[in-house]
Amino acid sequence: MNSLTRFAVLTAGLSLGCANLHAAEAKPHVVLLSGESLYGSATTLPRFAKRLGQEHGYRCTVIVRKEEHRFPSLDSLGQADLVIVFARRMQLPAEQLGQVKQYIESGKPIIGLRTASHAIQNWLEFDKLVLGGNYQGHHKNNLSGNASIVPAAKGHPILDGVADEFKMGGSLYKNTTLARAAKPLLSGAVEGHPAELVAWTHSYKGNRTFYTSLGHADDFANPNFHKLVTNAIAWCLGADARPGAIAIAAQYGVEPGEPFRVGVALFEKMWRDNKLTLLDVRTTPEYRAGHLPDTKWIDWFSPTFADEAAKLDKDKFYLVYCAGGVRSARACKKMSGMGFQYLVDLAPGFKGWKAAGKAIEK
Repeated sequence: MNSLTRFAVLTAGLSLGCANLHAAEAKPHVVLLSGESLYGSATTLPRFAKRLGQEHGYRCTVIVRKEEHRFPSLDSLGQADLVIVFARRMQLPAEQLGQVKQYIESGKPIIGLRTASHAIQNWLEFDKLVLGGNYQGHHKNNLSGNASIVPAAKGHPILDGVADEFKMGGSLYKNTTLARAAKPLLSGAVEGHPAELVAWTHSYKGNRTFYTSLGHADDFANPNFHKLVTNAIAWCLGADARPGAIAIAAQYGVEPGEPFRVGVALFEKMWRDNKLTLLDVRTTPEYRAGHLPDTKWIDWFSPTFADEAAKLDKDKFYLVYCAGGVRSARACKKMSGMGFQYLVDLAPGFKGWKAAGKAIEK
């Protein structure tokens, strides 16, 4: 083999190695936190993570606590695409609690298993605020029961391949009543007691959240549980999942609670790239004469403007426009005072949008 041939082979090998490295780096990184001792998550999570890697190609990092109230390190959260929490009543040190909150506030997805509803003793709001739950204890351990698909949830991708009804491995948790934004998927029942929801989706800071009170060691041996959680991982990481509001704000330099005034080009880019919500604040005749496609509409001059705006989710992004930029600026100021976090105002208004030859509909 001459020197030129050896060089070509070496170059090809390096290129293939780099391609494989980039491919590995492109795989979603799932971080699994084991911080409880009742259900054997120090054993079940590593086994589950291995299966996720082998069957689905995820890069997994399992962090098992070595002390009752501390993980060895949570630095991996900074590189995580998804975090799965299976912890119980931990009093996290300030630094580690801060790392958990920083990840969640970034708008990235999170999954909670079983005791995640009471995972962090010094952040009890995590259950209702992030997971959308309402943990109220559990029924006796000797009461076995079944989980079944909520009829209205049939067809949800998380339930694909999950049996309509299957046996639960552990006691039934009490979670009545869930957050308003939670979407029930599974309910559970034990003899002599009302049914309780055992799996649902939620959203915090625009992310995708999934929680299930299943997670007993016997659940990990149940194919339905494996299918449920792997589906939930795919759903949380799905290509159709939008980036969180905080991540979008960081991308464009939008400060929470401070209206952001932009021109047509950036307004359109934010709308199309991130599928943000448009809000027209012009009058009825103006709106009917022409508006941006798929826009919401609340008349700034209407006496019910504040009431109608209050019905919107204050943590979402809104791209606001009027005819020439005056009313939209006032509307953004008003909404900011009402607690809306992310408002972007089209400076030249609809007139500027139309003059730039951009799409409108009637």
